[in-house]
Amino acid sequence: MNALKMDPAVPKQPRAGRVLHRARDLARWLELMRNLAVRDVETRYKRSLLGLYWALINPLVIAAIYGFVFGVIFHASSKPIPYPVFLLTGITFWNFFANSLMSATVSISGNAALLAKLYFPRVVLPTASVLARTIDFLFSLVILIIFILIYHVPVHWTALWVLPLLGLQLVFTFGIAYMLAALNVLYRDMNQLIGLLILVWMYFAPVMYSIATAKPLIQDIVLMNPMGGILQAERDLIYTGYLTEPIFLWTAAMWAGLVFVGGLTLFKRVEPLFSEVM
Repeated sequence: MNALKMDPAVPKQPRAGRVLHRARDLARWLELMRNLAVRDVETRYKRSLLGLYWALINPLVIAAIYGFVFGVIFHASSKPIPYPVFLLTGITFWNFFANSLMSATVSISGNAALLAKLYFPRVVLPTASVLARTIDFLFSLVILIIFILIYHVPVHWTALWVLPLLGLQLVFTFGIAYMLAALNVLYRDMNQLIGLLILVWMYFAPVMYSIATAKPLIQDIVLMNPMGGILQAERDLIYTGYLTEPIFLWTAAMWAGLVFVGGLTLFKRVEPLFSEVM
């Protein structure tokens, strides 16, 4: 037994070697993630008549429709921010969240052939699907900046803090994306269900309306929604320079952490079933 333990023919890999091996694996997975994200973008816009211009057209059309309904018909107020700018800000950040979930939901079930050919951490697929939506988000952000300039809306330096908030929004999005991607392998109607959920969820977030004139109870309900607290904070930092409801941002951060850990845990538990179900 001692001879086996001391056998020099089976040396233990040095710690530095193990770290280097893991670093190489991580680099390969990151490269694969980047390639999958690029492929996702190319697949969505390849052979389309307008290509990437759809990333500009979609938020403009949505903003025009909601602007007419809420701004013209219902006379929604967003003072001192002009309503078109207020609305487009909400739509820009909300669509990044909603479109990411829609893409991630089918990221596993829609890549059965790839899963059969290659081995890689399956969590790469929903992660790449979410990251691919940053292209649409950046185009929408350009439209938002143009509207801000047209309406001469002052932007505070605190808008730089929107970048950490986007990180928080991504953590929350990844957590839900992992849950949906895993569950959609087991229950293929998750794609339809998440479409309805996002539609309802949008009305419980301050995307199209300001909570300033709402009753305190309604404000609390809307802001307790993690995306409600994040969207409100993003608008505050861009246009007012301070957080009107900082306590709800801390609540959103707590939810983001819990959802991320829960989503990743669920994904890892369901992952061994992927090969059996698909």
